[in-house]
Amino acid sequence: MNAIPIPAETITAILDQLAVPTELRTDPELQAVAYGFAFLNSPATLPEARFYDASTVFYDEEAESRYELNTRDLMAEQLAYRASLRITELG
Repeated sequence: MNAIPIPAETITAILDQLAVPTELRTDPELQAVAYGFAFLNSPATLPEARFYDASTVFYDEEAESRYELNTRDLMAEQLAYRASLRITELG
């Protein structure tokens, strides 16, 4: 693994997947979300990859149950939510 620049085409593809309107694609927060997804998909180091592949255990007090989520999935969910919020703010 090595750190290589993320191509503009990758960022454009991610913004496409997130359905970001063309006029909002230069927004710094939406760009940051796209770069966040790019980092999740192409970790630069082995420790970074291990972190994304690790799981997080949660405990639901109401249901008295434990559940586990992959860190990469959890981060992707948060990034997608941030993109949705920002699109709404700017729309």
